[in-house]
Amino acid sequence: MHTGSHYKISEFLLWTRRDIYVLIILASIPTILFQVFDLKWIALPWVPVALVGTAAAFVVGFKNTQTYNRLWEARQIWGAIVNTSRTWGMMSKDFVKADKSEIEQLIYRHCAWLTALRFQLRKPQTWENSNKNYNIEYRNYYSVPEWQSTLEEELRKYLTEEENNYVLGKKNKGNTIDSFTIEAYERIKS
Repeated sequence: MHTGSHYKISEFLLWTRRDIYVLIILASIPTILFQVFDLKWIALPWVPVALVGTAAAFVVGFKNTQTYNRLWEARQIWGAIVNTSRTWGMMSKDFVKADKSEIEQLIYRHCAWLTALRFQLRKPQTWENSNKNYNIEYRNYYSVPEWQSTLEEELRKYLTEEENNYVLGKKNKGNTIDSFTIEAYERIKS
């Protein structure tokens, strides 16, 4: 995902060059047939061209609106996670009556949950087009931390070896970490 304020023209041309080549070839064929070989029957009236162009503009507009709405919803959710994480950290430190290591364990488990969440969100899905040539090539211009390390390595910072192995054996790692956190909190509370 490109999160900058705009694309540079060089990025745009590099990313779309294959489509540009195909469109140049497709546009050249009827032009050559019309101009060089004098096949005048190939000409189209402007009304259907304008109609298709207007329909395409509406479709692109609706897709653009949907994309923006999904981006905004994701930003709201992420903001809620950030605010809740801050609250969790402050409340763990200020309101839980326990020794420092137990409070640290609560915060580390929350960090483990966040780590599992970010790895889960970065996992390629079947409906995505990230395996297309132009997307694979574009990856050379940025790096993603989740591609540089594994979930196992990252979770070692926050969980014990036994907990780490247990979590990695489960399908929904975030829920498993949540259950550890709830158990630890219940143990501290009682």
